[in-house]
Amino acid sequence: MRLSRSRWENFIRCPFCFYLKEKHNIDPPSTPRFNINMRVDSLLKEEFDRLRESQQPHPIFKKYKLNFVPYNLDSKKLSDYRNNKRGIEAKSKKTNFTLFGALDDLWLNKDTDEIVVLDYKATSNKNDPDYVNSSAVYYKSYLRQLDFYSYLLKLNNYKVFKTGYWLICNAKDENQKSFEGKLSFKITLLPYNLKTDYIEDILVDLEKCLQLKEPPPSGKYCSNCIWQEQVHQFKKNKI
Repeated sequence: MRLSRSRWENFIRCPFCFYLKEKHNIDPPSTPRFNINMRVDSLLKEEFDRLRESQQPHPIFKKYKLNFVPYNLDSKKLSDYRNNKRGIEAKSKKTNFTLFGALDDLWLNKDTDEIVVLDYKATSNKNDPDYVNSSAVYYKSYLRQLDFYSYLLKLNNYKVFKTGYWLICNAKDENQKSFEGKLSFKITLLPYNLKTDYIEDILVDLEKCLQLKEPPPSGKYCSNCIWQEQVHQFKKNKI
């Protein structure tokens, strides 16, 4: 059975909602993807792909004094790795799942000859985002996302650099006083010390969940389940 990173993440967020979707095809409410974020993602890929051909460093690498270049991967393989349906895949060590996930890009640390895991993020915040130290539950998924990608690469026998990065495009240029059909982004790199030792344990729990005859409890912070419980209590009190 193929298991995507997003489905793995869905289980972590809420085993109950995951179970309903996987066993009974009941989808929880969701929001559409933001097209502007997808456009930023596409432009960044084009930008880094041009530098990949010439093996030149991106200006952001120079800004942060990193001896990186875009990883010179075969274009067909890179296209597969970026594809949401194919992605990079590998067999789990402790379960029967074949894991896969779609990458934004790969960089090469020329000092260590290791692959650098990363993800593009487009946002608009007053302050520079700090996913690592934030208490926001949602941002924890960003950390797990890089961990999962790192684990997939390791299972494919890539040497992976210990630090992953988010390339963050933040539309917060305070010098921009009018729209005029343009948004100005501040581009930063945010590092994160990768962790992969917990991934297989979660996969084992996920596999057990799929074997249950009854759904498991809801996730503690699942907004869908919290809302549903509040509605239930409201109706109960009105009767």
